[in-house]
Amino acid sequence: MQVLLKLLAMTTVASVALADRANAQDQQIMMKGEDFLLACSKPDQDWIGFCHGYVQAVVDGVRMPGERFCAPTGTKRADIVGAVVDQLLKRPELRSLNAASVVYSVLIRTYPCR
Repeated sequence: MQVLLKLLAMTTVASVALADRANAQDQQIMMKGEDFLLACSKPDQDWIGFCHGYVQAVVDGVRMPGERFCAPTGTKRADIVGAVVDQLLKRPELRSLNAASVVYSVLIRTYPCR
């Protein structure tokens, strides 16, 4: 019985250590709102293209039945990038969040379905 409890304890410790390591790796590759703000505030064509592509990827990733945002015809990616940058400037608490989540949040607040 003691051997089983020791084995269970070691397995639990190993699982927690692996989960912490995976979370640390996710944090390293995750783009945060701060990163989006820095990248998308640069007056450089390459960064502008990156920001437009990032926004397009979020829009494409959430386009499905029951979506919660309805951008009107004629809405440009630049409009969405500008809205996200504006919110990140106005609401610093968003800067520590996942950038894709921030973009999606801005989409549903700025372009609600009616």
